[in-house]
Amino acid sequence: MNKNPILLGIIIIILFVIGVAREGQSAPKQQSVAPHKEQPRMGGTLVFGLDKEFANPNPFIANSSIYQFVKETAYESLLTRDDDGRFVANLAKTYDISSSGKEFTLHLRKGVKFHNGKEMQADDVVWSVNHVKDPKNGAYGQNKISNVKYIEKIDNYTVKFVLEKPSGVFISLLANIQMLPIVPANSLQVGQIKLDKDTFVPGTGPFMFEQFMPGFDMVVKKSPEYWGKPAYLDKIIFRPITDNANRFNALRTGDVHMASRLGVLDVARVKKGDVKGIGILEEPLGGFSRLCFNRLNPLFQKKEMRQAVLYAFDKKRLVDEAFFGAAQPTELMMDPQGIWSKAANLPPQKRDLVKAKALLKTAGYNGQEFVLIEKRAQSQLAEACQRMLGEAGIKLKVEILEAGVLIERRIAGKYDFYIDGGTLFDDPVTTMFEGYHSNKVQVGRYSNPKVDQLFDSLSAEFDQKKRLKIFKELAWTIRDDVADAPLFFEIRYLGLAEKVNGFGPPKGYNYIANGNYFKNAWLN
Repeated sequence: MNKNPILLGIIIIILFVIGVAREGQSAPKQQSVAPHKEQPRMGGTLVFGLDKEFANPNPFIANSSIYQFVKETAYESLLTRDDDGRFVANLAKTYDISSSGKEFTLHLRKGVKFHNGKEMQADDVVWSVNHVKDPKNGAYGQNKISNVKYIEKIDNYTVKFVLEKPSGVFISLLANIQMLPIVPANSLQVGQIKLDKDTFVPGTGPFMFEQFMPGFDMVVKKSPEYWGKPAYLDKIIFRPITDNANRFNALRTGDVHMASRLGVLDVARVKKGDVKGIGILEEPLGGFSRLCFNRLNPLFQKKEMRQAVLYAFDKKRLVDEAFFGAAQPTELMMDPQGIWSKAANLPPQKRDLVKAKALLKTAGYNGQEFVLIEKRAQSQLAEACQRMLGEAGIKLKVEILEAGVLIERRIAGKYDFYIDGGTLFDDPVTTMFEGYHSNKVQVGRYSNPKVDQLFDSLSAEFDQKKRLKIFKELAWTIRDDVADAPLFFEIRYLGLAEKVNGFGPPKGYNYIANGNYFKNAWLN
């Protein structure tokens, strides 16, 4: 790795941010099943109960939340992070950063095989990058990769990313499949979103897709030629069970071995000891949620209309109604106790129905009915939003859709409101850029040139004090423009049967939903 001041600055800042972020996290809150003394066993099929349907196996579409969790079993990024948050080799063995901070050269690992038997080489990386960059493909990472001016092949095992502007966070974007999963060149046609039944794009991960039908099981099997340490499990069945009670009962009766996003009341029964044989991993800041406005609707192009919606919310009441209090109201898509939120210092947005109704009148709202689209697992949240907006005089219809239809409607802009999720990372560029930097294919179609400029400045700046100052201006600009209605961070709970071993973070670390943990999972 080149030794130069900018490179050292990048590394120091990233490690500093990671360290402070970890210090700001709460201590691990997890109830673990008693450890087993036997050695890990090869073989077996693990059945995992999902809280929502797996909508689309396309590796470039919907790469967040539970979709990312599943796809991480089959697709990999160029770099990854170790348990301490440091960037380490993955599909790329090493990397170099130019003195300008604009050129990133990655040296690829030799002998990596895709699931179709083809060796991964530079042409595959170049094609994957260009596929993500093309807006016609609707790739989740299209906004994150927008700073890449171009990528060039140096030789069969070396590629160079050339950025429009220096970036202190580009390395972190390469350490996650959200921006760039690597697949064989020409795996998809331009504009191809859907895949035919049981047709999959090859990846490089420890598992490979075997079976998928919307609304039914998604099955992955062990890859026989994985370049790294082979997985213990033969197969994983991801089974959609969208009802919380049914998902918990399936775990309790042994129909599934693991279950995502258990209900608060069911978790309380486990913690109290009323239900035996289930371990709980708790994710304190498991998911950020915000209510997005579709600016294709002329009413939401008016700031007064967006402000009226914001004043209609009582966030504390919302989390009590929808999650029995197992969520934390927030004003920002960053850890409420972290250094970035403290730097922004945004005051809580309080409910004011008088102001809301006055703003509705100013905006020219005449009682039109808006449509909020949502998945079944979040119907209680959607209904709580419907009640609150109704109390302010805003008519809202809730449409509960299957996961695939929901994503299609979102991409096509066929909705008025959409409750968008988000994953919390240690830096605001990697966390917030996707939702707020101008992008024609993402939720809300939000665009503000000043916000774009502040994100660019934040990304290019290496001095931490200056970054915090820039972020404060960014946070207030987003707040003043009413880009969306930030709601809460949900506490999420993962349940595990006693026979599941090896899944989760090392002792002493908080659980963060990560599909890579399946590499080490085994059944006794």
